[in-house]
Amino acid sequence: MPKRLTDEELSELKNWLADHQINPNKLHREFSDAVAFANLLKKLYPKLIDLHNYPPRNNTQLKLNNWETLNFKALGKIGLQQTRDMLEKFAKGTPGAIESLLYDIKMHDRNPIKGERNDEQEQAWSENDDIIVVNVNKKIGDAIVQVPQKMILYSIYEQALRDCQTKDSYLNSANQKIAHLENILKLKAERIDELCGQLAKVSVRSLLKHHNLENSSPNSLLNLDNIENETNICLDF
Repeated sequence: MPKRLTDEELSELKNWLADHQINPNKLHREFSDAVAFANLLKKLYPKLIDLHNYPPRNNTQLKLNNWETLNFKALGKIGLQQTRDMLEKFAKGTPGAIESLLYDIKMHDRNPIKGERNDEQEQAWSENDDIIVVNVNKKIGDAIVQVPQKMILYSIYEQALRDCQTKDSYLNSANQKIAHLENILKLKAERIDELCGQLAKVSVRSLLKHHNLENSSPNSLLNLDNIENETNICLDF
């Protein structure tokens, strides 16, 4: 749930927004897309924001994509990582949501001397766009401590998941083709054995006919059928 601001905090926020030429009466509509927020952060953290990463969007899902990118590339790196539920509230223009984040940015901007930024840390942020490390609260025993946790942009995770699914589909298709080819080879081997058997029978019969023609006396004639049957028995053995 977004933080509920007091009247005093809302008044402070309006004055701060006025200093940055932002109309506080159109926050929900103008900041439903992360582009406006990215432009604000560009003034505060010039090296952290690349505006080309945030093209203007019209529908809620595309606006949410922009917020996810901003959350990963910027908010998480300055300690203001937002939940997906909050990002959806920003994209939908839920009353009170963007005011809460803007107030956090205002308070965050108050800590360093205005106009000065940690160049070394901003350089590290800009060189590490794929993985960031943020501190999260974790209960250890009876104490709540902050521990570092690596995070990636959700869209990167989705792309990696799609790549894995594509590779799995390719492997399944390849395995099916291999099984089909193995079956064809098996059938061909069986056919070759069958043809070899038939060829052997034809060769034996031809030799027997030739022998009988050379020995044409009645006593020397052979019973072709009996010999052929004996040959079949030998081949089967």
